[in-house]
Amino acid sequence: MSGKSRSKGARGEREILQIIQDRFPDFDLQRNYDQAAFGGCDVLGLPGVSLEVKRYARGNVYRREWWEQACAAVSPKSIPVLAYRFDRTDWQSVVPLQWMAMESITEPLDMIAIMPFNKFLDEYEMRYQLNGCAETD
Repeated sequence: MSGKSRSKGARGEREILQIIQDRFPDFDLQRNYDQAAFGGCDVLGLPGVSLEVKRYARGNVYRREWWEQACAAVSPKSIPVLAYRFDRTDWQSVVPLQWMAMESITEPLDMIAIMPFNKFLDEYEMRYQLNGCAETD
């Protein structure tokens, strides 16, 4: 991966962190600096969520390998969430359809819901206020 790609990815992670921090100021959020060496999600501190962030110049829909990476990095008792944005577009998210249906998350995770990232945060906030976390099981 080129330095330019890493830099764009880091900027994307910082953008997402700021969006989440503005919404949930009490959360201790941070970038996962160990992800390159040890794997895992891109953003730490969002309870019940393993968040993968992608920032690209061109496109209009997520790439399947991004979702597979998010699913591979998911931690126990968390849901995989992919946040992505192309230049001059708004942040979008991909989540398991089962989570949207308020069901337990089971394999495979190939049925998904795509929505603006702020709509994901609306849903997450509602569940967090009800349950104290984003888990549904």
